[in-house]
Amino acid sequence: MAAPRFRYFVAAARELHIGRAAEALGIAQPALTQQIQALERETGVRLFRRAGRGIALTDAGAAFLPEAVAALEQEERAVRIARRAARGELGVLNIGYVSTAMLEPALPSLLHLCRRLVPEAQLHLEEALVEAQIAALEQRRLDVAVLRDATAALPPELRPIPLTRSALLAAVPLSLAARLPRPVPLAELAEEGFIALRDPHGIGLAHRVWTLCTQAGFAPRIGLRVDSVTSVIGLVAAGLGVSLVPAGLARLDMPGVELLPLAEEAWSELALVHRPADASPLKLRLLGLVAGEGRAPRYTTPDQGSGT
Repeated sequence: MAAPRFRYFVAAARELHIGRAAEALGIAQPALTQQIQALERETGVRLFRRAGRGIALTDAGAAFLPEAVAALEQEERAVRIARRAARGELGVLNIGYVSTAMLEPALPSLLHLCRRLVPEAQLHLEEALVEAQIAALEQRRLDVAVLRDATAALPPELRPIPLTRSALLAAVPLSLAARLPRPVPLAELAEEGFIALRDPHGIGLAHRVWTLCTQAGFAPRIGLRVDSVTSVIGLVAAGLGVSLVPAGLARLDMPGVELLPLAEEAWSELALVHRPADASPLKLRLLGLVAGEGRAPRYTTPDQGSGT
């Protein structure tokens, strides 16, 4: 039962005159008559009867009319929804992020902008380790992953889009902080044990810390690996080692730990990682918000704390 026939039927039912209904529809009168007759054959009932110079609804036609109107309205709603989804205004977006990402203003700001511009989209957020996010992207359980220092170690089917840069600070116990110069040359930490995040080889904050230390002339001794930056800070406060952490952590009250600026230019980059082969309109809308602002990766300095 074709939807256009519902439209012909409703027009005829409202005009109760085949000629006027055909004119309103922009078709010839015989064509409208044929469509109504075809609809009656499909339903197996008479929908109209002659009434003077016009037509009238039969009891079956009167019962059919509200259902036909509802079907047409549902069809129009389905088309509107499909078009809005194609414009990236509807749908579900699954976003993963590393634990430190919410300490930077860039990601919350991006999510706020997305919520304001596409309020009916559903954003599903999940904090996860780097390795778990990469696996979820490959398995299409995530649409976007927010990772730190996502560079050449990414699988070839994934692509990073820079979001923001932040300075790295030396997180050291108070007892050690008192003996260190300001700013701290990384080489001053060469004899200390480092606490690192459990990131896969070649990617993430742990890789960035390793790279910076080797550039400073030493290989860091990784004493402990943990899953979250809060664990890193807690272990530093306990005197079990030192670490390098994003400047956004300066916002937090962390007894027993001092965050010191480094003498070297040391930064970490957050990126949105996605599969270009997955062209979800809603995902492309999110990525377009980053590109559309025309901003270079922002850089948070120790003096700025978490500001941009």
